[in-house]
Amino acid sequence: MKMIEHEVWIRAEKKQVFDAITTREGLDAWWGKALTAEPERDHVVEFDHGLGEPLRMRSTELNPPQTVTWRCISDFTEPGNPASEWLGHRLHFDLEQGPDESTPQWLQDRLGIERGDRFTVLHFRHQGWDADARWFGFCNCGWGVTLHGLKRYCEERNQTGER
Repeated sequence: MKMIEHEVWIRAEKKQVFDAITTREGLDAWWGKALTAEPERDHVVEFDHGLGEPLRMRSTELNPPQTVTWRCISDFTEPGNPASEWLGHRLHFDLEQGPDESTPQWLQDRLGIERGDRFTVLHFRHQGWDADARWFGFCNCGWGVTLHGLKRYCEERNQTGER
């Protein structure tokens, strides 16, 4: 099994990032139209990504404001759809607050972080890929772009003071 993995540093508090990945308003802003989303374990999050039917994810783990895990319960049979390989896949969002003493100064400078600023490190994993999965590379790139949208959304809200 292969896994997509990304680490994203976001200039926002952990709770703000957690809300962006567990609420309808937050998900709408960075991943597409959320039809349903509640920060509750066993809730089925539904997205309208224009795939003909909703993309459904069951929340299997929820530990506010640190961890969210979804399991894909949609079964798209059209092989030209990247989500056709996602049935049973797990998407993990693990959040940790930074900076700490191990964060190098050059990195803080590069991110525009000043002493006392807080940021969140998102560790994202998309697990369940077969070794010969057709859409692995496409989805890996897509997650990079999509998670950058999450970063931008949270940082813009952080700058305006929205919660």
